[in-house]
Amino acid sequence: MDKSAMLDEIRLDVGLVSNYAKTQYEFYYGIIQAFGKSMLKGHSAGIYKTNEGYFELITSVGEDLYEEREKFGQGYLSICAIKGQFYTIPLGSRIRIFAPFYEGHHLMGVLVFNVPQSEYMITEEDRIFLREICRHIELHQGQYSR
Repeated sequence: MDKSAMLDEIRLDVGLVSNYAKTQYEFYYGIIQAFGKSMLKGHSAGIYKTNEGYFELITSVGEDLYEEREKFGQGYLSICAIKGQFYTIPLGSRIRIFAPFYEGHHLMGVLVFNVPQSEYMITEEDRIFLREICRHIELHQGQYSR
């Protein structure tokens, strides 16, 4: 399957999550599972939510994601929060991708992905795709009980 078709499939699966999710956790879990269905070996994805003074991993698929918890101001999630936009960092043979999502002007969380650099090239198509997914989260996350 080519990259565009894979991203379209994930986009469709993510869009369908709001049809069955009853809670915010189920919504986030469904989104990450949509990524998990199409992920290649060695890739991982997770959602971190802001909490009182830290980011906390809510749900994930794959291996080698990131820390389960990060205090504000002490790592890459905080850098993403400060930048307020899509952010990538190379880590040896892998690249870590951070995509923040908001409720109004308040940071609610960050989507995080790890991908092997040798197997997946990050392009503008990926950036557009992740902005769309974050926008979908922003539009629908408030309709669920927390």
